[in-house]
Amino acid sequence: MEIVDNKVASVFSASREYPGDHFVFATGHSAYDTYRMLMKYGGRFRIKNFAIGSRVEHSQILINKAQWGVEQLPGVKAAEYRLTGRSGELPVYTFCMCPGGKIVPAAAFEKTNIVNGMSLYKRNGTFANAAVVAAVNLTNLLKKEIEAEEAMEWVEKLEESFYSFTRGYSAPFCSIRNFMDRKGSTPAPETSYPMGLTEAPLWEMLPPGIAESISASLKDFSGKIKGYETGIIMGLESKTSSPIQAVRENGSRLTGFGNLYMIGEGSGYSGGIISSAVEGVKTAMEIIEKS
Repeated sequence: MEIVDNKVASVFSASREYPGDHFVFATGHSAYDTYRMLMKYGGRFRIKNFAIGSRVEHSQILINKAQWGVEQLPGVKAAEYRLTGRSGELPVYTFCMCPGGKIVPAAAFEKTNIVNGMSLYKRNGTFANAAVVAAVNLTNLLKKEIEAEEAMEWVEKLEESFYSFTRGYSAPFCSIRNFMDRKGSTPAPETSYPMGLTEAPLWEMLPPGIAESISASLKDFSGKIKGYETGIIMGLESKTSSPIQAVRENGSRLTGFGNLYMIGEGSGYSGGIISSAVEGVKTAMEIIEKS
């Protein structure tokens, strides 16, 4: 970027320069390289609460029977669920439940190992999956004040540790029952995850406090959905949202700049397609009023 009097005059790609009067950064929540660039130029960020955990997988038929009492309902695609738990130190909840879906690799950077989930339109896959994550405030979890850069580094080191364990992109996994008991081994079952599974003591790989809270809540979930404990839990789910948030003023303008707006999930304010779209509309109106 070219900065003149605290305003962005131009941004540069690998191939050309883009001059302008106003600049809108609508990044995703994994754009750590963009965050760091903006920090270098004086943009301000702070930590925020986010969630981290792993992803569970079950037979979709098991979920259908638990929710409906039968394997299929005419005209209905696949059963879903949403669960919350407060048995441990941290609140735990299921996130982005994918009926009839698949678990996919979701690494944003080299030598990191992360998973996510998706469903196709028909939701007719063999498996159901969902993230099971604990809500985290890093200052409370680590018992010290944390800056934005430190928060990103903490997440990155965790993502890198999962890559180092498997030496690639297979997903560390164990059974939900073993995770709850914090012991035992599990032969690799059939899975939707395309990169393969590596047996692992997942309860030791997740940070203290997070692992214990997820374990306690999995016991609760197993009492709510029959057979829940027979599934598997795998990988690191670290991209529910950004661990940091842009410090903004006068709407969505990034503090430190006179004409740069930080919006979308990467800003740390919106949390999905609809809220990001609303931010885009509001910011466009804000710029029009100033023009």
